[in-house]
Amino acid sequence: MQPERGDVVRSSDPFKLGDDRQRPWLIVNNDSHPFADQQYIAVAISTKEYDDSLPLTDEVWEVGGVPRDSFVSPWAVHSPRKEDFVAWQGRLEAKFVDQVVEHVGGYLK
Repeated sequence: MQPERGDVVRSSDPFKLGDDRQRPWLIVNNDSHPFADQQYIAVAISTKEYDDSLPLTDEVWEVGGVPRDSFVSPWAVHSPRKEDFVAWQGRLEAKFVDQVVEHVGGYLK
């Protein structure tokens, strides 16, 4: 699997304990990432809603989806490797991904 910016993929979750340690992740890096074909920058997708969560509505999906109401957590950043990916779940619209990246950047200014 060779995901691109905007793809939602299932991968291991370093934030969860227990046997079911997977979650969907939104790939947010662009082609300038130095290891763009091997490692990625991703933000967590969760079924829990927090104040700064961004809802994944049907309108932001180009294709695919998640089985439950879900939210992007732009503060939960992970750097998964290509071999960590279990499945591709879909792709989000570029405009929404840009909004997520803006939120991530807001935590770093």
